[in-house]
Amino acid sequence: MILPEASRTVSLKELKESIYIVLMVIVAIFFIFYEVTESMVSTWIRSETYAHGFLIFPFSLYMIWNKRATLSGLAHYPEFKWLIVLGILGFGWLLASLASVLVVKQLALIFMIPVAICAIMGFRFTWAIAFPLAYLFFAVPVGESLIPPLIDFTANFTVSALQLTGVPVYREGNFFSIPSGNWSVVEACSGLRYLIASVTLGTLYAYLTYLSWVKRLIFIIFSAIVPIIANGLRAYLIVMTGHLSDMTLAVGVDHLIYGWVFWFRDVIAVLDGFILAGRWAGCTVQKSGIDNCEFIGGQRFTKVKVACSLFSHRFTNNLAYLWQVFRRSETRKRSC
Repeated sequence: MILPEASRTVSLKELKESIYIVLMVIVAIFFIFYEVTESMVSTWIRSETYAHGFLIFPFSLYMIWNKRATLSGLAHYPEFKWLIVLGILGFGWLLASLASVLVVKQLALIFMIPVAICAIMGFRFTWAIAFPLAYLFFAVPVGESLIPPLIDFTANFTVSALQLTGVPVYREGNFFSIPSGNWSVVEACSGLRYLIASVTLGTLYAYLTYLSWVKRLIFIIFSAIVPIIANGLRAYLIVMTGHLSDMTLAVGVDHLIYGWVFWFRDVIAVLDGFILAGRWAGCTVQKSGIDNCEFIGGQRFTKVKVACSLFSHRFTNNLAYLWQVFRRSETRKRSC
């Protein structure tokens, strides 16, 4: 019995040494391609849309740390064939550098991390942490190409909602006029910031909460759909607030304030529904020995019911708020 225990001690020691080597290699990659690393960090600092990039690596490390029991029992050994893939990525980075395509260089940089881990620890070990490593791609500041379609959707949603509520609208592109004033949907109204933040956190929440990949995928899809619809509802509520108040509210500095308030009320209503439902979840133990919470089959639709009820409650509050604005504007007219 003494020999296996000693053998295991050596194995754990080798695992720690291999992890130190992996960390040094990752640091070396960032140092060698320091211009790309600096471009990513500067974007995180400069743009509020991509400020979440500072949290991606800590989140990824946290997910890997949660799998430490599984990783400690996996065999790890170098697979030098992955050095060929690493060389291909380096060549791709060179081509992207010659073509001045920054986003490709940044993607190649992030892709080098899991490939380097494969070369040092082996594919089986790397596959066990595939999701945390894939999560690193959220650190790449991409998504600006989504701004035009998001603007179009927000404009279409707002105009359609105004027409459904009986407000006449004349539209030209992203500009539209209603009896109380003129409005336009600009880049800041696209909702890209909300979308990226929601998908980033939704993906993390889905991975930590659910065991089923189907449920994880469904939740991630919801985390992408909800902020888009909520942003359209936010734009509509802002326009209606200005319309019912005779353009005295939600047209100046408070335009941004109302926008954030409306968006948080709608999105958090749905996401909180899933979180509250998760408190009634049972716990199952995987073969790895790590406890993970999974929703009980008898409560399959509980989270949907809670989410819908909360969303209806928040939406009713929004309508009540608009009615109060309308009543105040009517009172002001009579007093004048």
